[in-house]
Amino acid sequence: MNTQEKTNESLKLKKNAINLLSKAIAKIILKFRLSRTEILNSLDEQLVLEAKKQDPDASNVAIAIRTGINRRYIPNFLKGEPPRVKPDKLATILEDLRWTAHKYYNCNKITKVGHFRTFQSICEQRASGMLTYQAILDELINRGNVKNLGHKVEILELRHTTIKDDVNYTNLTATQINRTVSTIIYNLGEENSQARRVQRTIYSSQINPNNFEDLHNKIKSRISDHYSDISNILLSYEECVDVDTYPEYGVSFLEYLNQEKKS
Repeated sequence: MNTQEKTNESLKLKKNAINLLSKAIAKIILKFRLSRTEILNSLDEQLVLEAKKQDPDASNVAIAIRTGINRRYIPNFLKGEPPRVKPDKLATILEDLRWTAHKYYNCNKITKVGHFRTFQSICEQRASGMLTYQAILDELINRGNVKNLGHKVEILELRHTTIKDDVNYTNLTATQINRTVSTIIYNLGEENSQARRVQRTIYSSQINPNNFEDLHNKIKSRISDHYSDISNILLSYEECVDVDTYPEYGVSFLEYLNQEKKS
């Protein structure tokens, strides 16, 4: 393989890695209905903070070069004052709908079509030229925010338990991903193989999917045994101190299948 071929292969692998990371982020954004704008803004902030952490003496210009972020924003990110993010359009529309319904209709329902204080007029004002009011209505219905009553639209009150569960699961997902990445980065920087954290993956592409359920049950049973053993080992090293006194140290078990679950 000549130099050009090696370069092309390297670029191909790099692009594939970026696509995989982007795909994972896209799944999380859509699954938990997170704001793309807030995600991108937070990414810029974390890039700056991490770059400064890795090199405390780095100048703002150096950080700008390493991260690709405009150097004018670097000082604000470092001070914990990131640029203001424009509110999500659907969130803004929903808030406007709630306010209008209670202010002018004295209930949680609003007229669907019309040019003044209606679902249509609010959507056209807040998302002019971007989305039709019908498309916005479909998405809000899909999210469980509103209900189509024909000539009117009802603004639904979300259950607090559902919101709490969604937030908790979002945090759990983010925490698990962060742990995985931290282990990978740590191992890449550790030359002593014996000091590297446990990072093992066993997989096969020669198993008939018809056997996946049986395989899942056997793996789950075996992991349950190991889970109990490792939990006891961790407990044997714990000291009589308050929770969160020391950094977290633990083990994660992950059974994976590179196939989207059918809804």
